[in-house]
Amino acid sequence: MMRLRPTVRGLALACAAAGLAIAAYWTLQAAFLVPAVLAGGVVVAGLVLLAVSRPGRDVVWSPPAVAVEGVDLDVPVRLPEAYAGGWWRPQTSLDPITFTWDRLDAAATHLRVFSPHRGVHRLGPVRARRRDPLGAWLATTRLDDVGELVVGPRVTPLPASAVLGHGIDAATSRIGQGDLVDQLVRDYRPGDPVRRIHWRQTARHGDLMVRQEQPPATPRVLIVLDTLAAGWRDEDEFDEGVRAFASLCLAVASQGLDVEVRETGAAQLGEQAFTNRTALLDACARLEPARMAVERTADGPTIVVAGMGSPPLRRMLEELAPGSTVWSVTDDERTVGRTVRHVRWNAGHPYDARRPA
Repeated sequence: MMRLRPTVRGLALACAAAGLAIAAYWTLQAAFLVPAVLAGGVVVAGLVLLAVSRPGRDVVWSPPAVAVEGVDLDVPVRLPEAYAGGWWRPQTSLDPITFTWDRLDAAATHLRVFSPHRGVHRLGPVRARRRDPLGAWLATTRLDDVGELVVGPRVTPLPASAVLGHGIDAATSRIGQGDLVDQLVRDYRPGDPVRRIHWRQTARHGDLMVRQEQPPATPRVLIVLDTLAAGWRDEDEFDEGVRAFASLCLAVASQGLDVEVRETGAAQLGEQAFTNRTALLDACARLEPARMAVERTADGPTIVVAGMGSPPLRRMLEELAPGSTVWSVTDDERTVGRTVRHVRWNAGHPYDARRPA
């Protein structure tokens, strides 16, 4: 919906037209009517021009795939060309929620975002202002197209030795070793090397048979994230836990290992979240404290990310296998197991708080 109000020029012309018309009436001088009609005509013509124009309503936001938490950025945005030279004021879910009116030198501009928090933030709607060609009226229009700014957690580079040591690396090296090379047998083809001939199957079938080697499965590392709201003192502490979780996942993936994640709450992270770095940060940006608990178990050495620890997580800690590691955002003793390593996250500066006895 378009809202109209006269500009200073429009008010001056309207007052002049009214004054001249009154003067013509009281003095019976028709000469006053000519400038009165001209001044009033400009006001009316400007209103008609605004009413018949079709400026368009499309707003195109072009944010990055995933922004970095705490880092200032400019989000490109394009408004309809009719608003070039006017003003605009975006409304977002960021802080501040409503921005001030800014001049639009061109239809393409940008929104400056300062130190965004982790999460998914709404961009828009936008209020835009433009003048009529005669400068008598100012039209304000709400443009409802919205965009989405995804802000991922801040990641701390972690050395593989700090993440995979103390039993985790040994466990991953054993995964899939029940049969590292799955030997399938097929008919011999010209050009197959002699060393791959399976003599026992050849004798059994009466024809030359060769082994068809398949590469071993990629080892996986199990990471448990306490996503229940009861496991964290507040949202800031939960955000710190997500930073630790994302940093650990990327450290594991950098070693060519797959990541398997289990959450203490309802699942929010799908398998597609671990296909690449951008997908992981996008999924972590959307993580929220869960209310409904889901009982999980941990098989073998495990990496656990926790705050003060929800009841389901504490039960899991009692059954953690030797060689597991608990990465704790707090120094709460309830998340420290006797037989596992305990690492204090310390706002991205981790240190070993306790080694297993």
